[in-house]
Amino acid sequence: MSPRKNAAVCRFFLGLGLLCSAGLSAWAGERAPGRAPGPAANRGRPAADLIVTNAKILTADALHPECEAVAVLGDRIVAAAGKADVFAWRGPKTKIIDAEGRRVVPGFNDAHVHFVAGGMDLDNVDLKNAPTPEEFARRIASRAATTAKGEWVLGGNWDEQQWSPARLPDKDLIDPATRDTPVFVSRYDGHMALANSAAIRLAGVTAGTPDPPGGAIVHDDRGEPTGLFKDSAMTIINKVVPPFSHEQRMRAARRALKHAASLGVTSVQDMNPEYEDIAVYAELLERGELTTRIYAAPALADWKDQARLGLRHAFGSPYLRLGALKGYADGSLGSATAYFFEPYTDSPASRGLLSDEMQPLDVMRDRMTKADAAGLQLCVHAIGDQAISMILDLFSDVATTNGARDRRLRIEHAQHVAPKDFDRFAAQRVIASVQPYHAIDDGRWAEKRIGPERIKTTYAFRTFLDRGVHLALGTDWSVAPLDPMPTIYAAATRATLDGKNPEGWVPEQKISVREAVMAYTAGSAYAEFQENEKGSIAAGRLADMVILSADIFSIDPRAIRDVKVLTTIVGGRVVWESR
Repeated sequence: MSPRKNAAVCRFFLGLGLLCSAGLSAWAGERAPGRAPGPAANRGRPAADLIVTNAKILTADALHPECEAVAVLGDRIVAAAGKADVFAWRGPKTKIIDAEGRRVVPGFNDAHVHFVAGGMDLDNVDLKNAPTPEEFARRIASRAATTAKGEWVLGGNWDEQQWSPARLPDKDLIDPATRDTPVFVSRYDGHMALANSAAIRLAGVTAGTPDPPGGAIVHDDRGEPTGLFKDSAMTIINKVVPPFSHEQRMRAARRALKHAASLGVTSVQDMNPEYEDIAVYAELLERGELTTRIYAAPALADWKDQARLGLRHAFGSPYLRLGALKGYADGSLGSATAYFFEPYTDSPASRGLLSDEMQPLDVMRDRMTKADAAGLQLCVHAIGDQAISMILDLFSDVATTNGARDRRLRIEHAQHVAPKDFDRFAAQRVIASVQPYHAIDDGRWAEKRIGPERIKTTYAFRTFLDRGVHLALGTDWSVAPLDPMPTIYAAATRATLDGKNPEGWVPEQKISVREAVMAYTAGSAYAEFQENEKGSIAAGRLADMVILSADIFSIDPRAIRDVKVLTTIVGGRVVWESR
């Protein structure tokens, strides 16, 4: 482990140790999951700290799916029932929240985010809704004009599919206004980015620079770099971007926490954080500022860092845990780097790119097998049908080698599944960690890229559920909005963002609003081994819940994207209230 990683991991354990010494850690065995702190009949029991009443509460408890009130003592729920039963916990200092008949749901658990990067993007140049190449260039020029010497213009999230005609940008579009200010702005899927000439010079890229395994440097007709770098080729530029300071990471994390609280996101599963990010989370935990629960999944390639410390899946406290790993099998559909069995319809010479981690395959198999043997959870990005199939093969090899156990293997995105592989997901108990917003985004143009047959099993949420596959919902923020409402809207309507599919793109793959919410709460909790701690509103569970402005189970699903969060409660503490 490098000294920088070692310092960051040590800081994580400092925060963890302080939390445990305060007696707040559920994993230490101080309070059994699912058990209330005291018997209801005991008149000497402590009074609840908080009661939410006059509400339509989705408990996510199969035996008692709805209730009208909930009582909280400390950070745990002690009662979820009718008003009379819950008010038996009332004391002179109990805080009462009258929900005024509104819908209450468990706190949303985003199963796939890039948390610090998302916080940074809140401050970076935003190109996502730039409607034309000219506006794209104008925004970059405006940011470059106010960027201090030696600093870079970063961020982006651009989407060329919004332009008419859709065409990829190049360095010539932005060079005139950026000059000596380096620019490196990513496509919104995170698998392609545009560099200007200043950044290309700093990286030493020329016409003769070879493509790295799992990546591509795009060239023009003369053989010169256009400024576009795909997948692992982006590392060439990233290596010369100045590293972020601790203060920058801290500022970004605080922005992300505030943003999450405002949207009712009480837990996140952070994919590919750097160890310096985890150190920031530990420091915020120590200060009492961590208002979102975080399960961090650093890079699979660095699995030994956690294994050497003896960490296993879901190790840590209710607020900060490690023990998962994030790997990559391929790229993305938007960047034409997702790996398919058959060529792209609009690019017959290509089937996409296998990631550098998959080359050679034996190295990936060995890495996954050893990480799993160490008790770490595997979460692997796979989007194209062949990439997904290959990861299922590797998961099977891992289980055969290491023996049966509850390992909760995950495929992140699981977007374009070969029909033969749905049953394998179920048989191998592989979790499909999916992001419905991508479906209504990609649905604007996906058929042009992969044809009418393959789209039938793309973003196949209904098929997954019907085959008994565990679904965990997320957003991939900042690739898509962190707000859960557009995600639920997307899962239930599949109405594409361009308005051209009001009844749904591949409508047979819709799921109900209730199914979407369950996958966003209980499903995501299961995906991180926390179904006995959160994801439901029941006695003994962590008191994470959200009050919504409208009842998403009774309104037209098309109106869900306009619903707002009024109150967010994490561990019995109100961390957000709409003013």
